[in-house]
Amino acid sequence: MEKSPSREVWIEIQDGQSMCALINGERGWLMYLRYNGDAGFSSRNIKYEGTAESTIEYRLDNGQHDEYPASWAYPVDVIEHALHFFQTQQTPPTFIHWHNDSEDGVELEYKKTNNQL
Repeated sequence: MEKSPSREVWIEIQDGQSMCALINGERGWLMYLRYNGDAGFSSRNIKYEGTAESTIEYRLDNGQHDEYPASWAYPVDVIEHALHFFQTQQTPPTFIHWHNDSEDGVELEYKKTNNQL
């Protein structure tokens, strides 16, 4: 994968699911969409220990700058592992804690791993 400090990565699979990662340096945030137009799910790092007000700025490929809470971010190696998992398994990784942004009641499985931050 490209190693620039700020990047936007999309993985799309044939059944319409997609995953996006916004990365800034050594931290990144994930979004999982079940279909085109889905509000989807976004990552939450339940082991985050910083301040609630902390944010990370991300630069999108179109030049737009967005900020998201730092508590949504994971280390870049976890983000890259999640993207690879999604691409090969075609399902969202269970080692990421997902927040349902569509508020439709669906919950994605979360399994805590020993080597995860």
